[in-house]
Amino acid sequence: MPNETRIADIVEPEVFAPYIMERSLNQNRFFQAGVIENSQQISNLLAGGGRIFTLPYWKDLTGSTDVPSETDETAINNISSDKMLARRQIREKAWGANDLSAAIAGSDPYAAIGERVSGFWAKADENALLYTLRGVFAGNVKDNSSDLVVDISVASGTDTTSANKISAKKSIEAVMKMGDAFNEIVAVAVHSVVYQTLIENDLIDYIADSEGKLTIPTYMGLRLIVSDNLPVITGSGIATKYHSYFFKSGAVGYGQNSGGAIIPVEVARKPGIGGGTDVLYTRKQFALHPLGFSWEMASDTGITPTDANLMHEDSWNRVYEKKNTGVVAVISNG
Repeated sequence: MPNETRIADIVEPEVFAPYIMERSLNQNRFFQAGVIENSQQISNLLAGGGRIFTLPYWKDLTGSTDVPSETDETAINNISSDKMLARRQIREKAWGANDLSAAIAGSDPYAAIGERVSGFWAKADENALLYTLRGVFAGNVKDNSSDLVVDISVASGTDTTSANKISAKKSIEAVMKMGDAFNEIVAVAVHSVVYQTLIENDLIDYIADSEGKLTIPTYMGLRLIVSDNLPVITGSGIATKYHSYFFKSGAVGYGQNSGGAIIPVEVARKPGIGGGTDVLYTRKQFALHPLGFSWEMASDTGITPTDANLMHEDSWNRVYEKKNTGVVAVISNG
C-alpha cells in the first residue's frame, strides 16, 4: 500500500510563498485592469518596522506667470511637499488536510493547492480594496461634501424609479468630478445588479482581447469589472444601494513584504487532532493605498486594521486636490 501523501511532502514554503504571491496578483481583476499597480516604494517601506509609514509627494505648482522687468529681479517661488500615511496590513488563513484532500488527490497536487490558495488571496485583496474604498467615500461624504460622489439613490424602495439607477448621464457626471483630468479614467467596477441595468439599457460593448480569443466588456469605453464584492447597503425598510467606482490607471498603490518576522507560508503537523492533521498556514503582509488619501484612523492601536476599520468614515482623509485623486463613485439603487 503506498504511503499517504502529506502537505509537507508537497509544499516547499520558500518556493510556494512567492508562487502564491505572484499568482494571486495575476488573478486579481483590479490588477488586470490597471487599477492597482505595484509600488516598489511601498514594498520597501514594508520591509522596515512600524504600523504606519509616510509617502511623501510634491504638490502642484500654482500661481500666475510674471511679467519680466528691466530693473526688478524675478520672484523665486517654492515647490512644496506634503505626505500621505499608509497602513501596514497583516492577514492570515490556515487550512487542514481534510479541506485540501481533493487538491492533494489531483494529478498535480502542488499546482492544485496553489491555485486554490492563490485564488483565495486574490479575493481577499479585492475585499481589502473595496472595504478601503467604502471608507474613502464615507469620509468624502462626511468631510468633503460628497465632491467625489454622485448619489442618485433613494432610501425607500417604493420610491425607486429608473432615475435612481445607473445611467450614462450620471456616469458622465461622476467622471466629470475629475474636472479636466476626466480622460484619465480607464476602468469602472460595478455590482452584477448594476451590470444588469447597463445590459438592459444596451450600454455594454465588447472588445476582443490581445489574442482575439476572449471578449472584454466595456462601458463608455472603460474596462468593466463586475464584482458582487462591491458595497451593497441594505437595511430593514430601505431600498438597496449599490456602489460603482470609476478609476484612473494606478488609482491604488500596492506593496507587500514576504520577509521579516512574518513567515508567509508554514506547514505543520498536529498529531493530537483527529488522529493527526496536516495544516497549511498562509500569511500576507501588505499595504493597499488609494491615491491622494491618507490613513487617519485616530484609534489605530491594533496590529492590523480590521475590515470595519478600513470602511469607517474617519479612517481616510483626502490630501490631494480632488481631480488628482484616483477614483470617483456613483451610488444608485441598481
